[in-house]
Amino acid sequence: MNPIAYALATFQDWIDNRAVIRRIVLLFTLYMTYYGVATAWKFASASPFDGIGTAAVIAAVLAPIAALQGFAFQNYTGSRKVE
Repeated sequence: MNPIAYALATFQDWIDNRAVIRRIVLLFTLYMTYYGVATAWKFASASPFDGIGTAAVIAAVLAPIAALQGFAFQNYTGSRKVE
């Protein structure tokens, strides 16, 4: 077997066996949630809107992030059950 192909196959097996990509996706969505909440906090403290308007803007921004985080976490826990 070609040594380069063998090295690539070994590296790919290493990534698959340790669930590196799934963990990166999970950590990235957790960071995205943190960043979204921190930004929403800053927006809420300096918002020109009233309370309901500010809440509506924050909900419109954070709802898709929360849905993505839920999907990523469900995908991660589901993939751990298979292994």
